[in-house]
Parts: sequence; structure tokens; C-alpha cells
Amino acid sequence: MVPFSMRILHAELQQYLGNPQEALDRLHRVKAVCSKILTNLEQGLAEDGSMSSITPENRQASIQLWGSRLGRVMCSMANCLLLMKDYVLAVDAYHAAIQHCPEQEPQLLSGIGRIFLQIGDIKTAEKYFQDVEKVTQKLDGPQGKTMVLMNRAFLHLGQNNFAEAHRFFTEILRIDPTNAVANNNAAVCLLYLGKLKDSLRQLEAMVQQDPKHYLHESVLFNLTTMYELESSRSMQKKQALLEAVAGKEGDSFNTQCLKLA
Repeated sequence: MVPFSMRILHAELQQYLGNPQEALDRLHRVKAVCSKILTNLEQGLAEDGSMSSITPENRQASIQLWGSRLGRVMCSMANCLLLMKDYVLAVDAYHAAIQHCPEQEPQLLSGIGRIFLQIGDIKTAEKYFQDVEKVTQKLDGPQGKTMVLMNRAFLHLGQNNFAEAHRFFTEILRIDPTNAVANNNAAVCLLYLGKLKDSLRQLEAMVQQDPKHYLHESVLFNLTTMYELESSRSMQKKQALLEAVAGKEGDSFNTQCLKLA
């Protein structure tokens, strides 16, 4: 028996090897199996289609399990379609995932909104972000508030309103000081506001504070870009970053983000 997560991984790996269509084909096969099992369970049969005498409680638990698995497959398919830049089908796949994983609705709606931001449809993105705010009103804790603030910040980024975006990213950091996405984007906003020194200080402080957590490729790419803008000594600073990476990361780390060539 192969674990379900291993089947997903077997399918997803192909997109990272440069074969997104093969990954999509494999995910479609997994999706077909999940859909068939769900149909069997809803018709009163066992997972394999045979006659079954399982209790209603166990049947409902199985339906929930395979429904969540189908939602997981749809999310993987959406991510693969995004990599292929097929945004229309990716949005459809995310909507299908919401039907099977309603508990993930805020995150998935946020993802759809950010897709529309990426393709420049600000109005549609704003509509989805408003839907997220309605859904997160029912959530307790800081997670929902952080999600709403992040969406607002990204919306302002899409409108080139970097001052407002920076304000929202800063507000997120007050709630969650370890939020790397907010920290990185706040520094980028400072750069676009003409505050290169402040931007550099924020990124350097972030990396020095917790190198194991913050030595991420996107953070290092932004940091090396700022070094190039700052002075002619950027190469020495990049080499220092490379030494820091060598002590924390494995051989799979993509050093191209340091722009050493």
C-alpha cells in the first residue's frame, strides 16, 4: 500500500523537474480515483465498490476523508496550472478545492485574489479579498486578521501605493513579528519609497535575527539587489551571504539568488 501523500508527491515532483504536463496527468489519475471512491461511498458501497455494512458514522468519516483528499488533489492541480500560466483553469481548480475543503476557504479565496492581482485585474482581486474578509469574521484568533491585512497590503502593492502597503505590512509585524513575508515585503516597499538605507537595515536585521529561518531565496535576492544599488562593494557582501548560507543550508540551495555571476 502506497500512502496517499506519497502518491501526491510522486505526481508533484514532475512539475519541479520541468514536466508540468506529466504532473497534471498524474494528478488527474489520482483525482479520478478519489472521485470514484467518493461516488461509491455516497451510493452506500465500500470504497472499492463492493457491498458494505459499515456504520453510518464510519461511512461519514470516510466521505470526509476522501473529500479532503480530493480537495488536496485540486489544490495541487491548481498550483501546477499556475506554473503553466493557465490562470483560468487554476482559478477553476481552486474553486473546486473550496467545495471539498470548506475549512480552507479563506486561504483559497486569498490565493484566487492574488492570481487576479498577478494578471493585473485589480477589481476582481479586490472582490475576492472582500469575500475573504466576510469569511474571516467568523474566525477567532490573529490568523484571520493577519490574512485580511496581508490581502490589503498586496492590493495596495498592485496599485503601486507603497506607503499604504508598508503600513499594512508593519501592522502585520506588530501582530506576528516573525512573519517573513510581511518583513520582506515591508523592506521592498521602503525601497520603492526611496528609503534604501532603511530597507537594507530591515532585511539585514531580519537575516541576522534568525538566519536559519530567514535565509530564504527571495529574501536573499532582494538583499543582494539592494547591495548592488547601495555601493560598489556589493560582491564582498554577497560573498559574506554565501558563507552564511553554506553554514545553514544544504546542497539543494539555489545560489543563483545571490547573483554572484
